[in-house]
Amino acid sequence: MAERNLHLGKLLPAPSLKEMALATIKEAMFAQKLEQEVMYTEAALTSELGISRTPVREALIHLASRGLITYFPRKGFKIKLLTEQDVENLFELRLALELAAVRHVVPILTKPSLAEVERIQAQYRKIAQKGEPLDSIRANMMFHAWLAELTENSYLIGALEEIRDLTNLAGLRSLEVGTRTGEAIGEHDRVVAELKARSLDGALREMEAHIRTTEARVLARVRATKK
Repeated sequence: MAERNLHLGKLLPAPSLKEMALATIKEAMFAQKLEQEVMYTEAALTSELGISRTPVREALIHLASRGLITYFPRKGFKIKLLTEQDVENLFELRLALELAAVRHVVPILTKPSLAEVERIQAQYRKIAQKGEPLDSIRANMMFHAWLAELTENSYLIGALEEIRDLTNLAGLRSLEVGTRTGEAIGEHDRVVAELKARSLDGALREMEAHIRTTEARVLARVRATKK
């Protein structure tokens, strides 16, 4: 019996140690295993991760360049504590980018892409019901990430990912499961409804309302931490 070619393609590249360290550190930050205003040493982090210092240092430099941490070479790092002005500036940029994504996406929406958006939204609702804060945050981010992916604009996609990381870090408690998650799901539902109707004005209106409400909740969280 003749063998058939599978056409599987080349092996996908494995993540580097730097990428794995980066993902692990970010996960710990969002899971609040790392506390703000605490100095963490490179040595302790290297020991915890079980890898050499070089990929850990590279990961820390990357996080510092994205504004997520303050890095002290050969010493360690602290999670960045964002001010109200930082949050307002970030959301000003995030709003512009999210609306740019909507403007790009609405005219090119297909039935499969709409079905995928609805699937992601349904998954978000299902995850939120389990009450796991970190999973809920990820599901929320996936909704926005998918809309950005539809633009096929790598610069826009990357910029939005970085901004969402920062705004989520600033308002972690405000984005956890609870009242805000229920609000966000409803806001997403309204965005999806306008996308299905292929209403550019409606989708822009609902996305702006969603981002501005998120900003208000994050700012409230930032102000609460000062008390």
